[in-house]
Amino acid sequence: MPDFDLILFDMDDVLCHSDRKYRAAHLAKLTNTSPDRVWAAIWGSGIDAAADAGIISTSTYLREVALQLGAPFSAEQWLEARKASMTPNPSVLSLVEEIKKDYQIAVLTNNSELVGDNIDYLFPELRPLFGDLIFPSSKFGAAKPDKACFLNCMSLLGVAPQKGFFVDDKAENVAGAERAGMRGHVFTGHEGLQERLQTEGILEAVQVP
Repeated sequence: MPDFDLILFDMDDVLCHSDRKYRAAHLAKLTNTSPDRVWAAIWGSGIDAAADAGIISTSTYLREVALQLGAPFSAEQWLEARKASMTPNPSVLSLVEEIKKDYQIAVLTNNSELVGDNIDYLFPELRPLFGDLIFPSSKFGAAKPDKACFLNCMSLLGVAPQKGFFVDDKAENVAGAERAGMRGHVFTGHEGLQERLQTEGILEAVQVP
């Protein structure tokens, strides 16, 4: 068995498929604005990144987005659109279930406390697999790829970075984990992930559906 104590997973576009364009369109309908305006208000303005890094609170985030939109904007609307834009990735969840038999597992996602506090509504499949080890980056006062995000997460878990293996769909985030001392894999699909896990000895060379 390789020398890993923790396998750490990104959420969006690894454990689930996440469609931002669909989310923007959904929010546009809910707020009677346009998808382009929603996109600019949330992602173009830097507000979402600030929330992910724990710089602003949920209440500030919602207020600032409403100001950018020029329309009322509630947590309930945000959550409805977020959930509608997420589709679980069953092939990867099956791999996680296999890994869990031998390793501690956790989630580190670039998201705000709005996601962390409502994960059971947004993605109910996660809790049975990961328990309470589902962390939004905002909890650590930094977002991926900042190595501080990884170091703070690993410190909370009581695991040395060198004992951690990280999976993310963004190469820059994997590079950030590696700067923190972890090993990592850039996710492009469950087949590639399965092969890498087998190469590392994390997963036995058996076919997982």
